[in-house]
Order: sequence, then C-alpha cells, then structure tokens
Amino acid sequence: MWGSYGARKPVRTAKEAKKILQEYFKNEPIVIGNIKEREYFFEADIKDKNNNLIDVVIVDKRTGRIRSIY
Repeated sequence: MWGSYGARKPVRTAKEAKKILQEYFKNEPIVIGNIKEREYFFEADIKDKNNNLIDVVIVDKRTGRIRSIY
C-alpha cells in the first residue's frame, strides 16, 4: 500500500495522519509538530531535533499523499 508519496489510503483523523508521517519519516531525525485539520487535508509542522521548523507538509485526506507546501 505504501508508495514514495505516502500511504495510498484515506486518512480520517489527525492521529492517522501523524502515524503516516512517522512511518514516512522513520529514518530521518525529525519531529512531527502541530497537526491542523483542514477541509481536504491535514497540515503538519516538521521540525528538526532542535525544534526548528524545517518544513510544512500536507497529508491529503482522500489519498494519503504527503507533500511539502513550500
């Protein structure tokens, strides 16, 4: 089910989105920060080990696709 861009399945809750992001970034030294629910996606802050914001990503609710908004 996993692809290079996410889970390839619907995501219904912020908790599910966080799990998907943790799996996606499992080999990276990052922290999943605040997750905000929007109408069609979840928006998550990606931080380094020093708590500096390094990216903001979205997880599409319909497809589970992860992408940077920068």
